[in-house]
Parts: sequence; C-alpha cells; structure tokens
Amino acid sequence: MTAASSTDSRNGLAKTMLARQDGVRGRLAFSAIYGLALSPMAGWVASAVWFGVYAAFQLYEIWLYRRKRATPPDRPMALLLLAANSVVYGALGIFAALWGGYVGVTCGALFLAGAVLSAVVTTQRSQAAYTAAMAPYIGYFLALCYLAAKLTGAGPKAMALAAVSGLLVFSSSALWRSGSAALEVQRRARMEADRRRLQAESAVGAKSAFIAMVSHELRTPISAILAGAESIQNAPHAPLDLRANASLIAESGRMMRALLNDLLDLSKIEAGRMSVEIIDFDPAAVVSDTVSFWASQAAEKGLALTLEGLETLPPQVAADPTRLRQVLNNLISNAIKFTDRGGVALAVDAAPSGEGWKLVFAVADTGMGMTREQFARLFIPFDQTLASTARTHGGTGLGLTISRELARMMGGDLSAASQPGKGATFTLQIFAERAGHAVAPPPPPTAPVTNVRVLGVDDHEVNRRALALMLEPLGVDLTLAASGEQALALTSVAAYDVILMDLYMPEMDGRETTMRLRATPGPNQTTPVIACTASTAERDWQACRDAGMTGSVPKPFDAALLHGAIARALDERALAEAAETPDARVATA
Repeated sequence: MTAASSTDSRNGLAKTMLARQDGVRGRLAFSAIYGLALSPMAGWVASAVWFGVYAAFQLYEIWLYRRKRATPPDRPMALLLLAANSVVYGALGIFAALWGGYVGVTCGALFLAGAVLSAVVTTQRSQAAYTAAMAPYIGYFLALCYLAAKLTGAGPKAMALAAVSGLLVFSSSALWRSGSAALEVQRRARMEADRRRLQAESAVGAKSAFIAMVSHELRTPISAILAGAESIQNAPHAPLDLRANASLIAESGRMMRALLNDLLDLSKIEAGRMSVEIIDFDPAAVVSDTVSFWASQAAEKGLALTLEGLETLPPQVAADPTRLRQVLNNLISNAIKFTDRGGVALAVDAAPSGEGWKLVFAVADTGMGMTREQFARLFIPFDQTLASTARTHGGTGLGLTISRELARMMGGDLSAASQPGKGATFTLQIFAERAGHAVAPPPPPTAPVTNVRVLGVDDHEVNRRALALMLEPLGVDLTLAASGEQALALTSVAAYDVILMDLYMPEMDGRETTMRLRATPGPNQTTPVIACTASTAERDWQACRDAGMTGSVPKPFDAALLHGAIARALDERALAEAAETPDARVATA
C-alpha cells in the first residue's frame, strides 16, 4: 500500500466512525423494533438484556468519540469498536434461533441479512471498516447453518441456508465495491470542481490585479494628456486651430478616462469590492443637472430631450447620488447615441416604500430598437450586441452591465424593453431611505489658491509635469519632489501650505511618508496632506486617514478637482487655526 492510499484509508475510517455518531438515534430505534419483533422467539428477558447491552455500547462509543473528536481513537481501536458492535448486534439473531426453533432460525437469518445491508451502507468509505463489521456476521451465518442442521436433522436444508448466506455475503461485497467506487468518483469530481474553482478565483484575482496595475499606469499619461490640452486651451495667444486641436485631445483624454473607470468598476464588482454610500441629496436636482448636461449633445443631433414627472420626487432622500448620476448618464448617453431621429424622454416617479422611497427612472428613445437576439445579449460584459456597434459608436460594452449591478446594489434593478424599429425603454428602479440621518456634502471651497505654497510629491515625471501645467497658471508656488525621502528633506527646511502626496511610490510610499511627517516636529507637521490616488475604496481612504492625510483627489488629475481639493484644505486649515487662537478659546469658554 502506498503512502497516499494509506492516508486515504485512514481518512476513510475516521470519516466512517465520525459519521456513525449522526446515525445513533436511528440505530437505537431500529434495535428496539427488532428486539420487540423477535422477543416471542428469543424471549422477553433475552431481548431486553440484548437491547440494554447494545444501547450501552452505543452510548460508550458516542462518549469516546466526543471526548476525542479532535484526535479520534486510533485505527486498531476503531476496528475493534466496529467488530464488537457487530458481535453485540448480531447476537439477537442467534438468540432467536436458539429459542425459536426453525422459525427462529429463519427470522434470525432475515435479521442478520438486514444487519449486513446496514454494514454495507455505513462503511463504504473504508474497506477495513467493512471487513471488521462483516466478519462477525459471517460467523453468525455459519452458526445459523449449524443450528438449522441440528434442529431439522436435514443436511440439504442446512446446505441451502449456507448457500443463500454465502450468496448474500458475496452480493453485499459486490454492492460495497460498487458503492465505494461511486463515492470515489464523487470525491474525485468534488476535488476537480474545487481545483477548477480555485483556478477560477485565482484567475479573477490575477485579472483584477492586472487591471488595477494597468489602470494605475494608464492614469499617468491620461493626466498628462488632459493637463497639456487644458494648458493649450487656456493659453491667451494660442492660435484658434491649435486650440481646436487641444479641445479634441482633451475630449479624447476624457473618453479614455471614462473607459478606464468602466474597467475599474467592473473589476471591483467582480471582486466584490464595489460599494455605495448613503447621503442626503435632492433627487430632482440630480435628475435636472443630468438632463441639462446632455441637452447640448441631443440638440447637436437634432433630438428632443424631455423630462417628465420631476414634481413627483421628494425634496430629499438618502441614497448614493454619484452612482445614480452615473447610471442615468449611461442610459441617456446610450439613448442619444443609438437614436438618429425623434427624441429621448426621461420619465421619473416616486412612491413610498417601507421606510423609504421607491424611485423609478424610465429612459425611452425612438431609435432603431433591438432584435430578440440582441436583447438576450444586452447585459453581457464586453458584448455590444452587434459587431458594427464598436466601430460606429465606440465603447467597451460595459456600461449597462455596470449600471445593472449598481442598481441592484442600491436595492433595485435595471430592466429593458425593445422591439426592432420601435426604440427601447430602460427602466431603473432604486430604493432610497428617508432623509435626515446622512451627513450633508461639504460646502464649496472659498479660499483662493494664488501664491499658495504647494509641494507635489510623485515618482513619475509625467505626473509632476501635469501638476505644473495645471497649478502654475493659477499662481500656485509649486515645488516638486520625486520621492518620499526627497519630500521629507524638503519639508524639514521649508513650510508649505498644502502637500499633494502620491500613494504608490517605490521604497517609501505616500502613507509612510505622511506618517513620518506627522511624527517629526517641524514646519509641516500639521500641514494638510492630500492623497493623490486612483482608488475610491473606503478601506483605502481609511488607511490614508489613519496615516494622517486630510483629503484626496482622484487620478488622472482634473484641474477643477485639483483646485477644489487645495482650496478646501486651506479652508479647513484656516478654521482649525481660528479655533486654536486665544480669542476663540475665550469666546468658546
């Protein structure tokens, strides 16, 4: 026997013995029934004594295995328990034969046949367990054949009983082998399924890691594209044709950023890391702003973009306005994209539902509609229903998949209805809580950024140049550092109003740099540090807060968001300093 087969044998025996604990009630119930049934032949006293001994034996086995469940009894003890169990159990058949005559022999044989079948069923995980349980029953069958010959004096009848008993034992052995083989096939199938599941999980994890890595690398050139294009557009003496080209570059950069965000969202959804937040907001304002945003694009195609039912919305609800706006943007964008004439209509409705509101948003268009085959593939990731769709309209085919998942995360769903040539209607339903418990969004920043001293820390030269293109035209006094070590050296000798800190840098990342800055007395120990990151996960931002960072700005850099983050940090610092002045402390007291 090989080491592997020996291990499998031990494991099978251990599982057999532990499984017996779950069937003890059934065994006691059947033994009581058999004891009553055979008591007219075995005698009431013998049956009662037999049942008492068998029950005591079962209780001892339970006690022994519960006491040693972490380390069950060794192999010899387990086999001895199985053999002893069969010795005690099968004794009732011999009692019936001794005191019941030839009828008792027949009943005893039937009783032992049932015991043999029970042994086959309960020991299929271990051949050793089957052998130990069967050996006493074979001995009892031989004893019954002897008693039959003694009682009848007819050798042929005893020989017939012996032949039937032998066939029963042989059949039970074949049945055991068949059941054991089936269990082995099942075990191998389960192992293969587990192996494939682990492979699939590993592949998903590798894909998510790859997407995260690629997205981090792509955000750097996208930041440079947007910063360079905006710098050209804002240049006072740039030729008109150059500004037009810069506008085209900027639009392409924003499209690249949108596609990248779709990939990241899908990766988060597949990894189970996507989440929604609950804050108070005005749903009518979100819907109106979204429709206004797309009005010019609809007008360029000669389409009517209408909004109905705005008055049905409550003034305040608690849900995720960012994700709601993302889904509505996707639905309206798709409707405009696939409609050449007619228009797009957004109809909204709200109704009380439990402790909150059920909000319904239906986007209908007069476009080309979809066939049944296209409709069936509508929510498949990366599938754009027609090969020509990507060539004609672009995109990745992820928007609807992500939108439906976001709708479900907000307690609702996204459904669609369409017929060829009759347009399509997408219906978004979400659940919103009643307002009153969520934190209101922060007020817009008021502090100017002109002549503000900012330290920008990023290991990538392209990102540093992008920061310079976006901030220096605003009058920001910008200093750049290429590493955490260089940033600490600069902050030890010069004071800055705000520090922009990249999170992922070699040797010393942004969080560690910030923790060292906070732990070292100096001119920047309390300076606001803004995390520059592509991650929006709450746990990542919590790690930034724990490190001492006070705000964040997303990558790729957007000039307006960057300006707002700096201004907000200055506002918060000014409020904190005002609260610490002696006059403020006296007034507070």
